[in-house]
Amino acid sequence: MESLKSLKTVGRGLGMIAVAVGLVSCTGKVTTNKTGPATGPQSQGGDTTATGGPTAPGATAPGAMGTVATTPNATTPGATVPAATAPASGLGTLAPPATAPANPGTVVIRRLNAAEYNNTVRDLLGTTLTPATAFPSDDLGAEFTTVGSALSLSPNYVTEYENAAFALMDDLFPATATAASTARQKTIVTCTVATGGDPCARTILTAFAKRAFRRPATTAELDSLMLPVTTAKTLGATPTDGLKGALAAVLMSPYFIFKVETDPAGATGPHRLNPYELATRLSYALWGSTPDDTLLAAADAGQLSTDDQLTAQITRLLADPRASNVVDEFAGAWLDFKSVESHEVDATVFKSFSPAVAHSMRLEARNFIQDFLSSTQPVSGMLTANFTYVDANLAKLYGLSATAGKVGADGTWKADTSTTQRSGLLTLGSILTTTSLTTRTSPVRRGDFIFSRLLCGYIPPPPNNVSTTLTVDPSATLRATLAAHRANPTCAPCHNIMDPLGLGLENYDAVGTYRTMEGTVPVDASGNLVDGTPFNGAKELSIALAKDPRFTPCMTSKFMTYAIGRLMDQKDDVAWANYLAEQSKTANGSLSSVVRAVLTSEAFRSRQPL
Repeated sequence: MESLKSLKTVGRGLGMIAVAVGLVSCTGKVTTNKTGPATGPQSQGGDTTATGGPTAPGATAPGAMGTVATTPNATTPGATVPAATAPASGLGTLAPPATAPANPGTVVIRRLNAAEYNNTVRDLLGTTLTPATAFPSDDLGAEFTTVGSALSLSPNYVTEYENAAFALMDDLFPATATAASTARQKTIVTCTVATGGDPCARTILTAFAKRAFRRPATTAELDSLMLPVTTAKTLGATPTDGLKGALAAVLMSPYFIFKVETDPAGATGPHRLNPYELATRLSYALWGSTPDDTLLAAADAGQLSTDDQLTAQITRLLADPRASNVVDEFAGAWLDFKSVESHEVDATVFKSFSPAVAHSMRLEARNFIQDFLSSTQPVSGMLTANFTYVDANLAKLYGLSATAGKVGADGTWKADTSTTQRSGLLTLGSILTTTSLTTRTSPVRRGDFIFSRLLCGYIPPPPNNVSTTLTVDPSATLRATLAAHRANPTCAPCHNIMDPLGLGLENYDAVGTYRTMEGTVPVDASGNLVDGTPFNGAKELSIALAKDPRFTPCMTSKFMTYAIGRLMDQKDDVAWANYLAEQSKTANGSLSSVVRAVLTSEAFRSRQPL
């Protein structure tokens, strides 16, 4: 027993020294600014938003955005009051450059987030354990947990990485073996260390470290990893105990925990990633997990350097079931449907809502996005789609026919909404619910969602001396209450943008049920966009937004943030988003074409030294 403790100490020492010392040597520069949860509509207790800096939902660098100007009041035609302009960043409003921008941008080293960690150990070890559920919560950069500059590393993480490594080894080498555990173990333990000795152990570690580090381990690294194996002999432990300690050390290495990218000595300008770094970016962008053997073999052979080679791998990865990660992690964070099952709804006010309904809403959103990912429909069609995916729960909530079409494995079917009040993204139950308060709708949250998530607008934080609490008069409509709030010239600049957009969705209550009355008063869902475009209700609002030139570049910028792992606030980033959005339109304008345009770009394949 003491020998096993000693071996754990050796493995722990290898891992902790590597985490503490190896990071600086392998990255040159590490930023661990803690941004905390996004401070946009999903996290506010009230109606107003307090979105500060580039980590707010959808925000780009404040310095790149518009300033306060005098424009026509968005809700009272002809009136003139101070109003924030639409973003002046140029997303979709400037002509895309004829050629790709020169600077791919700098990327801070990125550690595996919780979802990536769980996916990676699943694919490395075949385990069903999800150790990262016990880790501290990941920080957000914009909406995403893939942004390197936002992903902090506290001592608590180090402790949890150690616990996870040894728990995973206990799972791989269970006290009581089963046929399944033995078969799984054989995929990693390819020889018998009891008889094969150090050469066998080194063979196992060489293969495992390559998959875990996402590149071949160096001789020096393998020499260090063999320490638990050789120490086991002096402690009287078994060769298997030594191997477990060595494998655990691999899982505590910074080369496993971080997606390491290096710059050539003396490099000052942009350069291509090496094949293993590119394979890593590619697999985590699409699968949220480590490269498989096929992708690593392509990196080994230098077969990721041409457009055709890279495109072939993208096509292969997108065809794999693990590509659902794009839906669950990218779209789930961008559109926030990941949070619908944890969103609080007052069950005494909305008796039709339940955890089962929330789950159905998440399924609806992910299937809706998957439909666009696997088709050639233009992304603008997301806003005007005449279909959605429902199960019995949502069919009842939406007032749709309970007659199912072709029912999928998750119990949902594709429902025609062309003759209903459902139309695309804005009427998905998850979006309408997560942008509401527990007891009522929030036009402010909904408007901020549209402006920041779909158009990449930026709403600055309210002044410190301004109350951000909206006092609701139960005898007045919410529209009237918000109009009174906008009468304050300090509040008007931002709320003249957000409120009209959110009020356009007032026909849907706080859990997405269609309504025509707000209490005893008919719902008024009319309004004007900042540019004066009128609309009445969600369908007309969706049509107007589908024509907005900012939507596709904005979504492109969002995917760049997610896939590359950095905020889009650097020199050429607006030009990149406009250029790649135009490239995707040249194909067919589909979600898949946006993904492919980003992943084949130099913004993804290259890096600027820090």
